[in-house]
Amino acid sequence: FLCVRRALVHKYRAAFTSALGSICADLIFGCVAIFGLTSVYGFFMREQHSIRFIGGLMLLYVGIKTFFEIEPDRILGIKKYEHVGNFASTFLLTVTNPVQIITLPIVFAAIGTHIRPEHYGDAFFFFIGLAAGSILCWTVLIGIAALFRQHIREHHFRLINRISGSMIVGTGLYILLGLILK
Repeated sequence: FLCVRRALVHKYRAAFTSALGSICADLIFGCVAIFGLTSVYGFFMREQHSIRFIGGLMLLYVGIKTFFEIEPDRILGIKKYEHVGNFASTFLLTVTNPVQIITLPIVFAAIGTHIRPEHYGDAFFFFIGLAAGSILCWTVLIGIAALFRQHIREHHFRLINRISGSMIVGTGLYILLGLILK
């Protein structure tokens, strides 16, 4: 939601730096799955409640901020230093996402990585394929969203902020309620 919204509200570059944060977090989980870093995976599993709590709070913050953002001057572009913030926000949201922590290694186990033991070339090419696929997917997704940017007016931006903010808050609440109801 966040990257597509940034493609619609800001410029393509803002959305792409946001997507890079998500891509880097995915690659970290990819390394954990590829190289069988059981200690790292074990840490994420042991600390998943804390990680989920932090991720849920972050989603609430970002969602509420998004919902109420209506500054038209920000719609025209972003400041240079915001690229670091865009990257960091999506990186932290992705790396604290409990779905990512649990499902990526399961998906790799289910489909198979075809990485032979002690063949680091296999792991390297799998990692490169994972990175290339993720970059391609995000480039296409935010590119399509950016195409619609020209046709969106200020009142549309407010609606986009309300919808995406509500969805982000809903996701944060879902994660936090899941912790409470366990």
